[in-house]
Amino acid sequence: MRPLHFTIAKNAVANIVRGGASAVVSIVLPHFLTRWLGPDRFAGWALMLQVAAYANYLDFGLQTAVARYLAGALERNDHAERDRLLSNAVAILCVAGAVAFFVLAVIAWQLPHLFRSVPSGLSGEIGSGLLILGLCAAIGLPLSAYTGVLIGMQRNEYPAIAIGGSRLAGAVAVVLVARQTHSLAWLALCIGGFNLVGGVVQRAIAKRLLPGVKLRFAALDRATTAELIRYCSALSVWSFAMLLVSGLDVTIVGFFNFQAVGAYSIASTFIMFFTGLTGAAFSAMLAPVAVLQARREYSRIARLVIVTTRLNSYFSLGMIIAALLFGRKLIVAWVGPGYLPVTLPVLQILLVAQAIRLVGNACGTTLVGMGLQRYGLFPVLFEGVLNLTLSLVGILLIGPTGVAWATLIAASIAIAVTIFFVIPRVQELDIRRGMFVWQGVVLPLIPFLPVGLWLAWRHWSHRATAARGMIAILVEGLVVLLTITLVSLGIAGTRQGILREQ
Repeated sequence: MRPLHFTIAKNAVANIVRGGASAVVSIVLPHFLTRWLGPDRFAGWALMLQVAAYANYLDFGLQTAVARYLAGALERNDHAERDRLLSNAVAILCVAGAVAFFVLAVIAWQLPHLFRSVPSGLSGEIGSGLLILGLCAAIGLPLSAYTGVLIGMQRNEYPAIAIGGSRLAGAVAVVLVARQTHSLAWLALCIGGFNLVGGVVQRAIAKRLLPGVKLRFAALDRATTAELIRYCSALSVWSFAMLLVSGLDVTIVGFFNFQAVGAYSIASTFIMFFTGLTGAAFSAMLAPVAVLQARREYSRIARLVIVTTRLNSYFSLGMIIAALLFGRKLIVAWVGPGYLPVTLPVLQILLVAQAIRLVGNACGTTLVGMGLQRYGLFPVLFEGVLNLTLSLVGILLIGPTGVAWATLIAASIAIAVTIFFVIPRVQELDIRRGMFVWQGVVLPLIPFLPVGLWLAWRHWSHRATAARGMIAILVEGLVVLLTITLVSLGIAGTRQGILREQ
């Protein structure tokens, strides 16, 4: 049997490939579309995708539930439970798909009244695109159950290939079609159509790996449906809270200031790239955590939370430093200088906010894997409501940047609630608050102190002469090299600690 760290690492890499493909698509497309569509049409594209993405929240966490319960059923070799689980999950998702299409159809119909600042010529195209994406979501939601099947089998590489490949193919199609037509409806068909292809491929793979699995009407029963709904009820609240945290930002900006949607969505897209990678990596913990819980190895789960939090902090801080050092040049090369005044400050604020929020991500994922997500509901829901309230105040008082500041403030308060009130209450984890903060947050900060001090000095001494500027470039290179060395040593030490625990 392969060791736990190998399984998690393999699944994490597969999930990163899957999430990374989607993230790469979201990063690459703006480079072309900002130049080919123009500001208003690109803003319409961003708003259309943001609104259509709300259909994904109607998954209700069933993909996660399927992965968790299927892992247990396969461990017990219980074929009847396996079939009941999948049949009931698909039935629920069929209903969710119908609801998704209906909601998006109503939004498309009422779009000119909901977003009054959208140019009248664009409303029809955005509405048509929403209808297409809504239909694709209605079909795609039931197919998403098979992603949970493959993850529950700990064969994450297959969703990575299917989803990642379909996202890349959809992006290529968008680029090719955008060269010929600026129709948002056709672009929506490219994205939605290939997403469906990815779902169909996953279904075929799952049927091949589990040839005996069947969707049967007779397998539908109230007990299994109630169990899934009970498990997903907390996840649904969690998803709703995350919708309030980050899913409404672009929509809020579009409601009050449509002209700023493009610039804000570019920063938001980069954050999606960031969170997509980390979220994909953390989701690899779900099935192994469920297995460890079944074996009652709670001490290993606690160590896993602390180690993954520390590694995530290294990654988050590295992204922030990279944005501070090279953000201006990257944005200009990516989408041009026209978006820089809004995109750069929003991006820097959102990166800090996301780094703070992700301190609790390992703990939250572990709670979901153990079926204890109820403990994490309050801080997430509190953050969502606070973020929505502050975002509305922020955009009225400050503008688009105020929405980003609202995200930062809400994330800071929510993580404090998680550390001081949630973690001590979860007896199954038995994580000491001081150890969590020291090993998960403080230790990763130390290697970044040199470059942090350098950035502060550079900010306050920007009037350097040309000669000093050359010296500054040399010093900056040495400081960055020192930071990379210290971070590498920290990660290597963490890895050795993991290996000693196996």
